[in-house]
Amino acid sequence: MKMKTILSVTSILAALALITLPAKAQITYLGPGVADGGGPADGGAISSVVVNNDANNITFTINSTQPMASWIFYAIEIQQVGLGGSGFTSLVNPWGENVGISTGENALINTWGTGASALTYSGGTWTQNASGSYAAGGTGNTYATMTFALSSLNLSVGNSFYFDVVSSYASPSGQAAYGALDNSGYLAESDNSYHPWAGGNYYDSATASGSTFGTSATEYTIVAVPEPATLALLSGGAILLMVLRRNRARQ
Repeated sequence: MKMKTILSVTSILAALALITLPAKAQITYLGPGVADGGGPADGGAISSVVVNNDANNITFTINSTQPMASWIFYAIEIQQVGLGGSGFTSLVNPWGENVGISTGENALINTWGTGASALTYSGGTWTQNASGSYAAGGTGNTYATMTFALSSLNLSVGNSFYFDVVSSYASPSGQAAYGALDNSGYLAESDNSYHPWAGGNYYDSATASGSTFGTSATEYTIVAVPEPATLALLSGGAILLMVLRRNRARQ
């Protein structure tokens, strides 16, 4: 009898602990929210980046302090913690912008006009995977939200990664690249011109002056999050266990 009581109490406590888990994890990373070298409405006004995940997907929302004047090119550069032997070191984005992470880039989200794609890097080449959902861009919007399957970025529960968000208006006549998360302001690229598409000029998230890339300031960990249906089942089970426990106590 005592063993049954212990098991019942343990089950209730475990279920209640799971019920208190959030439906998804969420972290907000702050950006400078100001622009150097270009127009804020053309990609240089990132104020924050919100990241969250559920059991199968990851979502990034890029917020701007000013309404966008036009479609913005966003690149979300991902460097998985502890994943050796892989990386992107040439600092040439596979879509043509000279941005990257010289210390290694394992996955990448690129946006264009009305869509976004997930890419992964392995064996010296980039592979474009399934597109995700995307809502952003155009005159008057102040955010860009994109959701991808974790698998499309070679990510899974328990993985941690560092990342940076870079924006760029269309080259060659548009604005610059602005690293949003790796420094206290939008620093110039290698030739101090804010033109990452010009010749050998590039933006390196890992080595920009004042960089905090590769620290807790730019790290996200994918946590295990129960699906809503699982939470509902656990909630019902916990309530049933408590009712049965109460009825037995009254008998």
